[in-house]
Amino acid sequence: MAESVVYGVATRLGNLLEQEAKFLYGVSDQIQQLQTELKRMQCFLKEADARQHESEIVMQGVAEMRDLAYDAEDIIATYALKVASNKGGGVQKALKRFACILGEGITVHQVGSKIADIMTKLSNLRKSFEDNGIRESIMQGRGPSSLNETQREQRETYPHPERIVVGLEDDTNKLVAFLLEEEGVASICGMGGLGKTTLAKMVYNHHQVKRHFDRRAWVYISQQFQRRRVWEDILISLLSPSKDQRDDIRTLNNATLVEKIRQVQQEQTCLVILDDIWKIEDWNILCEVFPMENTDSKILLSSRSKNLALYVDPRGLHELRCLNNEKSWELLEKIAISWRSDSITKTKMEKLGKEMIGYCGGLPLAITILGGLLAAKQIEEWEDILRHVKSYLYEQPDLRLTKVMGLSYDDLPCHLKPCFLYLAHFPEDFEIPRKELTRMWMGEGFISQIQHRGGREDTMEDMGERYLQELVQRCMVQVGKNGSLGKIRTCRIHDLMREFCVSKAQRENFLQITNIPSTEESNARIGKIRRLAINLESSDNYLEGIKFNKYPYLRSLLYFVPRDNNLYLKESYFKKIRLLRVLNLENVQYYCGNLPDDIGYLIHLRFLSLKNTKIEIVPSSIGNLKCLETLDLRTQEYGMKVPNVFKNMKQLRHLYLPIYYQVSEKLELSDLHYLQTLVNVIPESIHIPSSFRFNRLRSLRTTTFLNEWEWDSDVVQVVSSCPDIYKLNLHRLIKKLPKAHQFSPNLAKLTLWRTGLEEDPMATLEKLSNLKILRLLFNSFLGKKMVCSQRGFPLLQSLVLSELRYLEEWRVYEGAAPNLLHLEIRECWCLMTIPDGLSFIATLQKLEINDMPKSFKDRLDKGRPDFYKVQHVPSLVFQQCDRE
Repeated sequence: MAESVVYGVATRLGNLLEQEAKFLYGVSDQIQQLQTELKRMQCFLKEADARQHESEIVMQGVAEMRDLAYDAEDIIATYALKVASNKGGGVQKALKRFACILGEGITVHQVGSKIADIMTKLSNLRKSFEDNGIRESIMQGRGPSSLNETQREQRETYPHPERIVVGLEDDTNKLVAFLLEEEGVASICGMGGLGKTTLAKMVYNHHQVKRHFDRRAWVYISQQFQRRRVWEDILISLLSPSKDQRDDIRTLNNATLVEKIRQVQQEQTCLVILDDIWKIEDWNILCEVFPMENTDSKILLSSRSKNLALYVDPRGLHELRCLNNEKSWELLEKIAISWRSDSITKTKMEKLGKEMIGYCGGLPLAITILGGLLAAKQIEEWEDILRHVKSYLYEQPDLRLTKVMGLSYDDLPCHLKPCFLYLAHFPEDFEIPRKELTRMWMGEGFISQIQHRGGREDTMEDMGERYLQELVQRCMVQVGKNGSLGKIRTCRIHDLMREFCVSKAQRENFLQITNIPSTEESNARIGKIRRLAINLESSDNYLEGIKFNKYPYLRSLLYFVPRDNNLYLKESYFKKIRLLRVLNLENVQYYCGNLPDDIGYLIHLRFLSLKNTKIEIVPSSIGNLKCLETLDLRTQEYGMKVPNVFKNMKQLRHLYLPIYYQVSEKLELSDLHYLQTLVNVIPESIHIPSSFRFNRLRSLRTTTFLNEWEWDSDVVQVVSSCPDIYKLNLHRLIKKLPKAHQFSPNLAKLTLWRTGLEEDPMATLEKLSNLKILRLLFNSFLGKKMVCSQRGFPLLQSLVLSELRYLEEWRVYEGAAPNLLHLEIRECWCLMTIPDGLSFIATLQKLEINDMPKSFKDRLDKGRPDFYKVQHVPSLVFQQCDRE
């Protein structure tokens, strides 16, 4: 890991020399020498990292090397920022600037002295490594794998590894038959890594299960689960409510919540899956919401404990076994070989692969991770991996899985190791949002360069997605949910892989995770703490005991607290952690509802989230955060006063405003040349110069002032100023839609909500040639008739019509929406029937009808008047269609 740290710091120093040279006057030569020395040290660290366990001196040297690299970056970055913040012309300003820098104890001489001191220590470290037999090696490349570009493209077109399933067909059929025909609770048990969750997903998504059960719910149960959260998740999953309804569910008292869960299971046929439940006591805590009599609803649970499964219901026990050699090879072959094109290479790989699987003991997770490692390699590297597999796994068969995970981690290139270890911040079974994760990586500097690929420039966000995709392809990270445009929305990490990740992060002093205050003894043992994750699984107020003066070197501080909690921070600690780059305060509350003024001291901050806090006032000092790239102000409080300070944040890329906010003067955003995401903006609250364009903006959501619903024409100017936007959400009353040519030609996803359109929007929207997702939500259209013309919506894949309360007739002509895959109709109560033209859309895979009149649903049943329109659709889903 030290190699990755040094690599990252050397890279970032190079970028700093290129981009901020004018602020490094007087020390730039020394910084360049330091960068060269760090690159040289990298050559020692690959071997030193691997041999830490052999020598206490080497272990201490590696730890010292990590800290020296971080210290060097902190000193230089702080100096550059201080100079930049006080820059100006004229003698008076120059004197003032020098005085400010001097007041901070940072002068050219002092910085030069500190760099010289670090250089001396690096020299001594290099000599120590040489004295202990560590030799300088050839620098390793930074490329993501040894595959060439063509091979990588082949690999990327193959399904994600978690979609590759072997040996579970019979198990799936047995469990489906039990759920549909037998009485009792079904359970899957077996050791970690056998594929219990995979099997449960296959059952959950089985076509017979989907057809049999009216409603389904999936809930992950961690070792430190909260009963209340599990119950809320079950009811929300069963009802699929709107956001406002979800908020209402969270306000219910326990007794009412339990009664509602029981009621829906008794009134409808439901399937609830409890994945990874640990103890009998856990079941006893949760089970009161499950009626065992007078219901056709069913429960499926997975657990490592056979005793738990027998205790719940021995009739439904299903015990998983390891794969035999034939199935083990089939799994490895599908992941690592099947997608390759060279038959000679595949034959050689088959011989080596069959030998390797013998050391995996038939454990699917071990085979999958090994397959992910091999998939990134060419044939000449497989023999080297086989040697490692023999030495790692043959000698210690009980640690097979841990050793395979270690092999996979060791093989990661320098830039991916810190990205992987960063996942240790997140609690067990946590759904990690892809956008937040990659933007935290950016904030930490793990993604520091823009690359060119296929004739276009990849942004740091693009590269972050590629990093995550590679971790998925290597089977070290799992996809949680996919977004509507095909990108990863959330990711997860297997429990066993997370245990490995946390253990590795702690051994490498990468991260500390705490539920209680750190002791002085532990601080002394692990040295400088650079990252801290505070995981609070209950309402116990551990926060008050944490002393942040013990964490002056923090770069990342992430809180994980329950959404509805009574945890309050009584005082500010920001002055004590001035090197912070990533700060996630999601769900954390402050007394008086004020974010402290001291937030302005965090001049290095790149990522700040106040999401779901109850903060009412954000101080103007937040304008000091000139390095900020991501700012999330989506608090729970309506009417937050937003200061006009964003114009100072020239690096801002992603700005999330409160859903309703106040301004004393129009917000100036025209200097934010890197801005890509702008959410909840009120068009009349911002100043847009004439002919100004948000050239990099890719995602935009507009809203309106609280309790103010006047017709708006500013939205046309805003939309027209975003030539490259691909995701647009309009939430406000508008007289009419912009013309088709005024929308970005790249627009792929469009959501209209409460727009109050009186003219049929389809006439305009069907001309948007790249539109793939269209959602017309609550009162977006107030008319009675919509028409989709022939050849309209050429690329549309998903269409949602929800709460269009006045819509009576919808026509779809043959040839319209030829690529439509998914259609949802919800609460359009005046719509009498679906269009005849749906029968011509051969691509339609799923039709969802939610909360529609019973007469509407009955017309679609087999043998009824409208069945011919949908008989070709594989999946028909009806929910809450009992309205008379």
